[in-house]
Amino acid sequence: MDWADFARFVREQSIAGVVFDGLQRWGGSDVKPPLRFLLEWTAMAGRIEEANRQVNRRAVKLCGQLKRDGFDCCVLKGQGNTLMYPNVYSRMPGDIDVWMLPAVRDEGVLSAIKETIRYVKRHDAKARAVYLHIDYGDYEGTEVEVHYRPSFLVHPVHNCRLQRWFWNQAEEQFQHRVALPDDVGEACIPTREFNLIFQLSHIYKHVLQEGIGLRQMIDYYYLLRGVEEGQLDAGSIERTLRYLGLRKIAGALMWVLHEVLGLEERYLIASMDERLGKVLLAEILNGGNFGMYDEANLRADSPMKKNWQRLRRDLRMVRFFPSECLWEPPFRLYHFFWRLWYNRS
Repeated sequence: MDWADFARFVREQSIAGVVFDGLQRWGGSDVKPPLRFLLEWTAMAGRIEEANRQVNRRAVKLCGQLKRDGFDCCVLKGQGNTLMYPNVYSRMPGDIDVWMLPAVRDEGVLSAIKETIRYVKRHDAKARAVYLHIDYGDYEGTEVEVHYRPSFLVHPVHNCRLQRWFWNQAEEQFQHRVALPDDVGEACIPTREFNLIFQLSHIYKHVLQEGIGLRQMIDYYYLLRGVEEGQLDAGSIERTLRYLGLRKIAGALMWVLHEVLGLEERYLIASMDERLGKVLLAEILNGGNFGMYDEANLRADSPMKKNWQRLRRDLRMVRFFPSECLWEPPFRLYHFFWRLWYNRS
């Protein structure tokens, strides 16, 4: 085995902590990595564990601050996903993504979004809002993104349905409190049922925009593995996926989870699509975590090049996911005017 190449792959996919856990359980095998790789992964696993502890503390503290300031919030992905892993410190942590809306939302979603943006701009006057989120900035050493929408689609009908679904689910998510490790306190995280839709839409968006990696596949693997028998109605979920325009990406994801990660068929929430699954797998292997190692993304070092790269990606993916790719150019025009309106001084 080429351990140097494997180490590179692990770094590019941001799964060093998970792989180290696997190597520890692999003790009886005759195939073992050289000592220098074990030492490297041991040190990296220690750094990942400490980073998780720090981000957990900051997430709890941040949510407490937002609550005192009159906002409901829950932590998306990240530190909520770690709780599903056998080792809660093995997942590579990133920024804190928090879904945040005013505690009183009687005037509707647009008013709630405006109030959320105004709050963040009082914290940082230079913060710029985009359709999905606004950067809160550094919070005790960890970057924070404030989401007023958990995710989105560019197809107008599907996005309208998805945003309505999120809005109707918001109250339950903002009350779903869990204890984070090390007795650092409690924070709200989405329910498993919510995450099945939200994280799938998040994966879909990144597949079409820049790329996706194995870390997100493993997240979804553990999300499904935690579903108890009879807890979910697979038929109802598949109908929801079709209604929201997520059926195709769900079929691709189920194939990858089953064929690559070995997820048993009884956990799948949609029928597998081998053709699209191979497309998804190629994107994972080509670009690494969020497409960070995709040559096309690396060359897009200016706004003009980035727009051109996105257009080329849409042209390449349109035969697989036409509903999203064909609506990308009109959405980008709409988003230009959206940013002008919501970022008025």
